Amino acid sequence: MRAAAGLLREPILHFFVLGVLLFVVHRLVVGNPRVIVVSAGLRADMERRFRDQLGRRPTPVELEKALDAWKRDEALYREALLLRLDRDDPAVRVALVNNLRMRAMQEAPKHEPTDADLDQFLALHRKDYELPLRYDFEMVAFPRAGSPAELLRSNYQRALAAGSKPSTLGRPILSGTLAREDLTEKFGAALSASICGLAPGQWQALENQESLLLVLVNGIEGGLPSRNSLRERLTYDWISAVKQQAIDHMVEDVFRRYRVEVRP
Repeated sequence: MRAAAGLLREPILHFFVLGVLLFVVHRLVVGNPRVIVVSAGLRADMERRFRDQLGRRPTPVELEKALDAWKRDEALYREALLLRLDRDDPAVRVALVNNLRMRAMQEAPKHEPTDADLDQFLALHRKDYELPLRYDFEMVAFPRAGSPAELLRSNYQRALAAGSKPSTLGRPILSGTLAREDLTEKFGAALSASICGLAPGQWQALENQESLLLVLVNGIEGGLPSRNSLRERLTYDWISAVKQQAIDHMVEDVFRRYRVEVRP
């Protein structure tokens, strides 16, 4: 009796008994992992998948063949779990993680965005859709050195005001359509800023160190396109963002259930 009492006090016996109890509880709650149950719901799901793929109901022989293949795959899947291959194979780990992300994405709200949704999304992501401003300009230069630049420019401007076309006035015209950065590289920061500040449609007097200038900005391209012109792209991006938000919420919700311990 003393020996038996001493044995009952042994920690290793307690550990063994606890392990047996956990095994019994697991079997009672979860069931035997090597017992594959083919339920009516499974048969209905297999039939639905067959119908979705081929557009018709399977024959009894086809359904049984599909179930036989599923049972063998299920046995292999469970055996892999028992062998803990899901923990030791990085590819399996990635596949399971991605499966959870895909499930969260599929459960995201499925509806078309309203105009208000698109306007809000566009405002928050303006930089992703805004195009650099490009200035369509014409420029005539009157060099300061060796000529009465002010008089030449005044005469040229009066001719323009009288309706003459620049191409008929006998001076070279520099033109282009450039972004502000390109204008700065070509003409310097000060003149570039002046050109970008001009209202389109009117010849105006500017200057730099070398010349007096007349500059016409014909128009300005770029900027933020309208919501309607971006609707298809905006709708796609909005739906993608909603799905990603659902994934992010799922990840954070799952992560909050765990405690992270950093050990040396």
